[in-house]
Amino acid sequence: MRVNAGHLSEALDKVQAAIFEPSLWLTGIEAISRASGALGANIMEPSGRGTFGAALCTEKLDPLLEGYLREDWGSRDFRANFIQPIHRDGVVFEADMVSKEQFDHHEYYQFMRKYGIGDCVLMDISAGKNALYFVLQNRLADECPQAGDMPHFHAIRTRLQSAVQLAQHIDASRVMGMAAAFQTSNIGCIFFDRKGLVTIINPKAEALFSNDFRISRGEVRTGSATETARFQRELKLALQAPGPGAELLSAVRLSRPGRRPLIVRFERFGTQLADIFTHSCAMALIEDPDDEIRQNPDTLMALFDLTPAETRISLLVASGMNAVDIARQNGIGYETVRSHIRSIFHKTGTGRQSELSALFGKIRL
Repeated sequence: MRVNAGHLSEALDKVQAAIFEPSLWLTGIEAISRASGALGANIMEPSGRGTFGAALCTEKLDPLLEGYLREDWGSRDFRANFIQPIHRDGVVFEADMVSKEQFDHHEYYQFMRKYGIGDCVLMDISAGKNALYFVLQNRLADECPQAGDMPHFHAIRTRLQSAVQLAQHIDASRVMGMAAAFQTSNIGCIFFDRKGLVTIINPKAEALFSNDFRISRGEVRTGSATETARFQRELKLALQAPGPGAELLSAVRLSRPGRRPLIVRFERFGTQLADIFTHSCAMALIEDPDDEIRQNPDTLMALFDLTPAETRISLLVASGMNAVDIARQNGIGYETVRSHIRSIFHKTGTGRQSELSALFGKIRL
């Protein structure tokens, strides 16, 4: 494995571009792999104590990844022994950490040899609390990485780490904007990362929390074990990649003593390819059937070009009041109210009270 410095510089520029266009991440990682002289590259993340999950890999490592997952090597990956040195040094050569006896006879390296994999270079590219490791896999027949290339590997690590941090920061700003928009629309929402842990809750959702609906260690819990399991199942489906065999998402009902159940609907956003570089990957939108929708008069005036008087009367009509009661409550003539209602129906494209109520019920701003 020998690094081509000129090609590496171009590859690192591709990583910079991927910060703002997530679909380019795999292209950038492929370019780093080629410039480094590696067979391929992959990104790993801890999935438990001493275990790894394979998050992303280049095309040439697809067969290795399939075998790795099929044979459950994530729970017995020998490289778990290198975590402390990786965190300390940032970049380590596997050849410096493994004896010849281990490399020749340990079952993990016997498995790797089936796919033509020799030693590797491991880099800590963790961002904040999210531990991530970038791995350049060497061909079995190639020479080990050279100490003279260590500055290049540190440059890769620095660029990837800063790119991951910036990408997650940009995505967090986007998600916070979405949460604020749902708040403006009086909709509760909870956002989740790729592991199903809560990342952001808007105030509307937070106001619905109680002993029967809460966050515990980053996970949503309800007063019913059955409903919690159903919630987690639908969330897991939302976090999975969409495809021909993907199950359709269903709404989840969360019971509340003395009140109607909350309705939770899940949505996935973004591309799974970029999940490890994003702040949040899925969200739950929460509907409270007992929550009275309060229309914003300014919104109705802007949407339908209503006058202040028409806006006031339209809200009363949509609430179910008839013309006689509206006239009496507002101290105006019956015919004046009828004239306003005709104008309201014309401007909103409705023809009766039920249609106006249904229209206003869809407006959450």
